[in-house]
Formats: sequence, C-alpha cells, structure tokens
Amino acid sequence: MGVLANNTRATAAGTGQAPASLHAWLNKRQRIYWYDQYALNDQETAFANYDPDRIAKELAEVGADIVAVYAANQFSVAYYPSKIWPMHPNLKGRDYFGEVSSRLQAQGQKVIGYINWLESRHPDWYYVPLGTEPEKEFPLASWADPNKPDWRVQMVPGGRWRYACINSPRRAQVVAVAREIVERYHPDGFHLDMFFNSGVCVCPYCRPTLEQICGTKDITMEAVNAHWREFIDWRSECSASLIAEVSAVLREHGVFAAHNGQNPLWLSPIYGFDENWLPHLDLYVSEIFFNLHASDLTMRWHRAIGKPSCELLTSSSPDHAHLSVPQTAWQVSAASAKANGCNVLGPCCVGAYPDTTSSKRLLDTVRQGLDFFMEDADLHAGSAPAAKVALVFSWATRKYFREGRMDWSQELDGWSRVLIEEHIPFELVVAEHVASPADLARYDLVILPNTAFVSDTFCEAVAAYARAGGHVLATAETSLGDERGFPRDDFALGGLFGIVRKGAVEGSFAMEGAMEPEPALGVFQQVVTTGEVLARHIATDPAGSVAGYVDPFPMKATEWPVAMTLPAGNGQVLYVAFGLGRYYANHNLTHARDRMAQFIDRLLPKRQVRVEAPRFLEVTVWRQTAPERLIIHLANRTALAHDMPRIHEIPPLHDVAIEFESPYPASDVTCRHANIATEIEGARMRVRLDRLDVYAAVLVEPSELK
Repeated sequence: MGVLANNTRATAAGTGQAPASLHAWLNKRQRIYWYDQYALNDQETAFANYDPDRIAKELAEVGADIVAVYAANQFSVAYYPSKIWPMHPNLKGRDYFGEVSSRLQAQGQKVIGYINWLESRHPDWYYVPLGTEPEKEFPLASWADPNKPDWRVQMVPGGRWRYACINSPRRAQVVAVAREIVERYHPDGFHLDMFFNSGVCVCPYCRPTLEQICGTKDITMEAVNAHWREFIDWRSECSASLIAEVSAVLREHGVFAAHNGQNPLWLSPIYGFDENWLPHLDLYVSEIFFNLHASDLTMRWHRAIGKPSCELLTSSSPDHAHLSVPQTAWQVSAASAKANGCNVLGPCCVGAYPDTTSSKRLLDTVRQGLDFFMEDADLHAGSAPAAKVALVFSWATRKYFREGRMDWSQELDGWSRVLIEEHIPFELVVAEHVASPADLARYDLVILPNTAFVSDTFCEAVAAYARAGGHVLATAETSLGDERGFPRDDFALGGLFGIVRKGAVEGSFAMEGAMEPEPALGVFQQVVTTGEVLARHIATDPAGSVAGYVDPFPMKATEWPVAMTLPAGNGQVLYVAFGLGRYYANHNLTHARDRMAQFIDRLLPKRQVRVEAPRFLEVTVWRQTAPERLIIHLANRTALAHDMPRIHEIPPLHDVAIEFESPYPASDVTCRHANIATEIEGARMRVRLDRLDVYAAVLVEPSELK
C-alpha cells in the first residue's frame, strides 16, 4: 500500500472549492473581533456574570462586522450542550454559543464558530515529540467522570497547551463536532485553531509510518532528515486531509472556512500548513505577533496566493491578558494593513474575562482601532497592486529546503526589508503560479531569494522573461532542486546566470567592498562564471575569532566570485553566491543593506517612485478601476515598530517628497490625511507632504485635457 496509505483517508473528501461568488463579500474591507472567551476547566468565576444581551451590545458597539465566538474553551470543553464533548458545568446548562451567536446574527453581524485543536481529556492522543516521554495526566477536574473516556476532563493550568497528535482519533471527533455546530447553529463561518504539531511525533499513531519512511525502528532526527522529502510529503498530507474533511462539512451548509493557517512565511513546513490547504479555505487567517514586518509581508502574500486576507493582530498588552496594546500600535498596524491590501483586520488574544465581562478600556481601544482601519475603505474596493518589482515565494522551496531549515525564509525577509526601506514598491509572486514569461512581463525586476526548489517550467519562464528584456536577481541555491524535492546536479538557471557550480561551504568569510573587505556569513556557493564579477570572495584567517564571536579577519582574495552579472538577450541578470538577504535579516548590518540596494539599482531601469523620507516610511502603489486612479499609500511604520506593544507615540514625518510618473496624459492629484504641494513636469510629478502622521494616500486621477 505504500508509506502514505494509512493517511489517505480524507484526500478525496471535500476537494471541491466553494463557489467564488458565495463568499465574495469577504473581499470587502471589514472588521473582525476574535472574541476570546477563555475559562479553565475548574474555575469558580467562569461565566459568573454571563449576560448574552450585554455581550451582544458590547460587540455591536465596537463596530465589528464579523465576530468569532467560542463554541468551546481552549481545552475542548463545550460552551453549548454538545453530544460529543462535555459541557462546561459553570454554564449550568445555558447555551453560550447559541445564545451569543444568534443575537449577533440578529443585529446584522457575521459569526464564526470557533473550536481549538487543543485537548484535555485523552493523554493517549497527545503528541509525543521525538526525544521526549509522553506527557503525564493532570488531576481530573472536580466534575469529571472517570468512567467515561470523553469526560475524563483534566484540571489543566491556564497557560498550558495540550496538543493532540494530528493522526490520533481526535481527527474524527473534530469533524463530528464541526458537523454538530454547523447543523445546529448555522454560523456564517467556522474556524479550527491550533491544528499543528511543531515537531516529529513518535506516538503510536505516527510511529508505524515513520518506521516505514525511515526504514528503521530507531527513529532519530538524523534518520528523519535523511528521508526529509518523504517525511514532509506525508506530514503535509496528514494535515491537509483533515482540513479537507472539516471544510467539506462546512460547504455542505454554505459555511465559509476560516481555519487558522498561521503564517507559512515564518513557520517551518513541519507545522503542516502548505498549499494543499488552500482549496479548503475561503478566508486566509494569519495571526501576527507584534511584528509589523511580518504583517506587511503576510498581507502581500495573501494577495499572491489569491485568498481574501484576514490579519489577527495579537493585541494583548505586554505581560497582561485582556488589556489591549496602545492605541498607537493599533494605528500603525491598521496603516500598514491599509497600505498592503488587507481585507479583514481585528484583535485576537483579547476578549472577555472568564466571568464574561470585558475591560471598558479594551473595548474602547478596539473600537477606535477598527474605526481607523475602516477609513478610506473606498480605496480598497476593486484595487490591485501595481508594483514593478516581484519578490518570488516558492511553496516547494519552503517544503523541501533541507531538513526544514528556514534559510529561504530569512532570505525573503532580508530582501523585503531592503525593498521597504528603500521605498521600492514590490509584490510577492508565487513560483508555482508562473507558467510562462507573460506571468512576469509587467515587472521591471524579478528577485529570486534563495528560491531553491522550482520546476523546469518556472525556470524556462524566468529565462524567457529575461531574454525578452526583463531583469533577474537571484541568490544562493536558487534552482538547485526541482518542484518535487529532488536535488539537481547543477543550477537549472545556470545557463541564464552564466555559472557552473563546483561546491559549497558554510561559515564566515569576507567579500570585496568599495572601501575595504566586508564581512559575510552563510552557505557560500563556489561557482565559476562567464559574467562580470562585481565582488570576489576573500578568505579569512583560519585561526578563527579572537573575540569569542564571529570575527572574520580578511586575508586574500580567492578564485570564487561572490556577485556577478551578465546580459541575457535583451535583459540582464545578477547572481549572488550566498544568502545576502539572510545575512542582513539576521545581523542588520548597513554594509549588507547598501550592497543589496546597489544590486537592485544596477538592474532596475528606474525606480517606480523616488522618495525623500526616513527609511521606515512604507510606500505601496495600487491601481483602481472604478473610479480609475493610481493610489500611493504612505504608512509611517515609525522607528519603534519593532516593539509594537510598547509604542506610545507616532512621531510625524515632515517634508516627505515623492516623485513618480503619472499613467495618464493629464492628471488631478489629491491627498488624504495630509496637505500637499504638487509640481507637474510633463508626465513626471513631484508631490511634497508638509506633515505625515501615521497614514496618507496620494490619489492620481485622469483629468480631461483643456
């Protein structure tokens, strides 16, 4: 039957997507409140002040268009009279989920039914990470029934997560609960949270297949890594098959699927989220933890994969649950979300106290944050990104990069940071969506950031794009593997780049710089080239560091080029032999950033927008068809955006200038949320903003020639 046979039970279930028109409203800009209602399994205060009318009134006043309502707590104890899961005793038989959700729907709000993969009754189902012992049981809750397996509810401490294995009998139970909820209550959407295991599980449900994959009963990380391709294919199938089963149930009843897909740009493929989830999701929900750059890139990624975008801002105050981050953090997040085309924004990790009351400060802060996000919603409708630079993401690279390493992610991170800091608008493009050079034709530059595993079709499209006049910048291991996870003997794009691989080494080294040798670090590809060498590899002192950390003392140049460029038909290509973006992302050194910007400008015919402003101003360019206009979003990320929960003020920017070329023969230029002065010289326009607070939008519309 093969090693995947015992996990194919759901691959045929629910493979059809919901009709696009059924949930088209999800593409509109709107507000969500992820209304967390935590309660411990044994807690006297739980539901002590439960009043569904008050809850509905509060959720109406915050202005949320969509509300996620807990149908169970974080340990899968039901908040409704379930026939499958035990019901929380403090509800005293009252149907929390039914009473709250029906009131919300009656007042015009959409409802998502929420359940969690976490578990508190079946230690025999728990995930067992490789190298650990199975978790021990906690004492049973005072009301548990030890004679019923599904009522052996443990008294789990508040912050403790108890993961079930994704291959355990928990699967069938979750599908049954999803059916029970949607058939009984008819919510608008449904969400399964926390469905992942973060490592190799060796529980009895996983071990037999692991032994088949690894060819041994001695399961070690070395054995798994030696069979990474087979392992990660199985792991991904196990994950996607359950999502398919749950979503099939939802679609029988017209309920949209909004499971937590988390953030594949930043998480190892071992978590299970991959492209096989996409047909079974109607809204892609990503949770962002206090990281504005993760937010920026994730919203662009949602657009690239073609799913309505939902960002859950993990918005609890530092070290305190049930209190919101400052209002200024909300504004910075909302500004970035507006600039990057986010459809749905709202808070999670905040909601009601266990007794079901909420902090008044929290509710007021959330209301203001959601109101700010909804300003200028007319700029969202029917708009599409219009950047001239493409940054490529590859599902296969994420999945098959050796041993689950995140080099590719850090490389993508570094190049995206430099593009934002240089005010260069860019979009993410999915490699698996590129079938011909026409898919890249509208871009002036395509960046392949360690895009290691790609198909021949993709490589042929990139080569044809370059030879037709395009510009390609690639780094590190780009094209050294195929889309199925098999390594290639040499770069599939080696002919385009003019390189032949001779080997690779990992560690610190130096590279030629304009003033002096500059330090570098990473996996270095030793290649020979027919192109122009822009920088050469410099050996470092073999004695190593004298300071106790990375200290690459440069010695002399070697035969190996670090960066090289050459013409490709009517275009130009540039290859960098290591992860320069990863080096910048991890070390934040200005010489790496400046080198990256030089390489970009060497290839770009011209910058789409020229900006005079601090590096933390984010600039995106969009086109709208009804009405016809070019939109330049300006989001003040502030120099403190790396510490969002503690942002208490947003310093305004002064004398911001942007230059660009209008797409119209004659144009009218206006600006929202800032005063501007405009100079027009032919098609070239220069707009100066005297003051930019947190967000502004420059609108360029066609005007009739006089």
